[in-house]
Amino acid sequence: MNIRLATLLLCALSATASAQIPNQAPAQVAAVLFTEDGSQPAWIVEASKTAIRYRETEVAVDTQIANRADIKNIYLYEPRDLAAAMELYEARKYEEARAAFAAVRERYQPLAALDDSPGVIAAFYEMESLRKLGDLEGLEKALQKFDKRQLTNDHQQRQVDLYVLWRVVQSKNWQSVENIAKERARTRLPGDQRAQIAYCHGLALEALDRPAEAINAFQTALVADAGASEEITREAALRVLTLLNEDPDVQRAIRDWGSKDENKNAPGRAKLLDASALAVLFEKTLGGGSPLPDKLKALKKFRPKPEKVEVE
Repeated sequence: MNIRLATLLLCALSATASAQIPNQAPAQVAAVLFTEDGSQPAWIVEASKTAIRYRETEVAVDTQIANRADIKNIYLYEPRDLAAAMELYEARKYEEARAAFAAVRERYQPLAALDDSPGVIAAFYEMESLRKLGDLEGLEKALQKFDKRQLTNDHQQRQVDLYVLWRVVQSKNWQSVENIAKERARTRLPGDQRAQIAYCHGLALEALDRPAEAINAFQTALVADAGASEEITREAALRVLTLLNEDPDVQRAIRDWGSKDENKNAPGRAKLLDASALAVLFEKTLGGGSPLPDKLKALKKFRPKPEKVEVE
């Protein structure tokens, strides 16, 4: 590389970094740079669309400049602070994870021009943490500043697309939520994303006063990924229980339970038994350790009595 080109690249990197995080020393990320001539270990300090500034060893004082056009591929190692944030996320400590991801996002801003950089990955999981916390307003604000083109993972890109549905849920435009959910449900998606679509659809149907359809949608959310999406599973189960508990036929079955008016063939009795079984299951597994709301706890007691077996 000639001196003039190196100087221009250096100026471009310096201008980018100073514009992004002034007065803050940039972090570095271990990487491997692949060129036509082979591979080069690198500790990347800054990156732009045209150049990368890196150290050849982790403790080197001097930095080198590489032209992006000469680099065929870049492998980035996961930095320790991003790994620590992921551990919090996987432990379902979403509030702590959100804060940790936000710090990682800020720290690695000088590398934002790289696909799947630590800052970009952190920004994505910061949004996922907000979604799982139910902070749709925070998710909307984070989404406005996010460029999904820096992600190369198909699943993550589809999840960012799915935030459009959550955005409409936040606006409470329930007819639009139903229309979008029905459209997205026709596409091939993994279980966790199908669970989100079904849950949002259930919210819309409930708000549109179509409780039977809402229950079906929430039940789909419960089973779409076998309960792996714990926040969706928990909330969907609570919505099903609430809707069943408010059903006039179920209320009649509750009132008649154990009395002379009890009708075991009444339409609400089967629903009541379903609600009772779901309430028990919620406290055992689906609730993720959360107790049932007080108004739903009584549902657990409506269990069918075992049939007496005549012994000859």
